[in-house]
Amino acid sequence: MDTPDGPSRTGFPGTALRRLVLGAFACIAIVIVLLMGEAVLSAIGLSSDPHGYGAFAGILFSAVLTPVALALWLLYQSMRRRSN
Repeated sequence: MDTPDGPSRTGFPGTALRRLVLGAFACIAIVIVLLMGEAVLSAIGLSSDPHGYGAFAGILFSAVLTPVALALWLLYQSMRRRSN
């Protein structure tokens, strides 16, 4: 809540949006880790992927999701600085 003596803080909508952005970042980061794990397991032969599509898909999808995760992280940091 806003207090006359304290700093102005964002209300519930700003906090909820900031937490939503952080949650989306966390989910995308987990997906990137899982995809890279799949790519590594496929590359070293520990997965049952005879053609190597797992390694290709893991690297490709991780490369696509990395800029999205970076944008979400920068948005979260911007929102966090603005609220303080």
